Amino acid sequence: MYFYTTLILTLIIDTITKLSAQYYLTEKVPLLWDFIFLKYIENTWIAFSIQIPTFFLKILTIVLIIGIFIYYKSEKKQYQNSKIYDIAFWFILWWALWNAYERIFHEKVIDFLGVQYFSIMNFADIAITIGAGLFIYLIYILKK
Repeated sequence: MYFYTTLILTLIIDTITKLSAQYYLTEKVPLLWDFIFLKYIENTWIAFSIQIPTFFLKILTIVLIIGIFIYYKSEKKQYQNSKIYDIAFWFILWWALWNAYERIFHEKVIDFLGVQYFSIMNFADIAITIGAGLFIYLIYILKK
């Protein structure tokens, strides 16, 4: 129950923050000096603004999501039904699906949270990163 509530709440937060960025961010707003800032960007490319033609990007997005789901199902037994494993992959898969929806149907993803010399991202990107971090942590724990 908590898991689905968290997904729904984060979906609402992601939607509100993107709409707010779209309507209210007309210029760059520093949060932590110039290191962390808010800036509205319509990202029509893939992660880190790697340029891939739109048609191939949509296909690649779908293939990656299917690959993530297949990997999740095939490796689940190895992790002995670990809640961390489930949470990590569902964060990755859920938010990859949400970004894919935007990319496929709107041909862009709204990004607004910038880190100097790194990237501009959105709440979904942060959630995917958290999921990947949890998964890396889980792999590290199992190797010990």
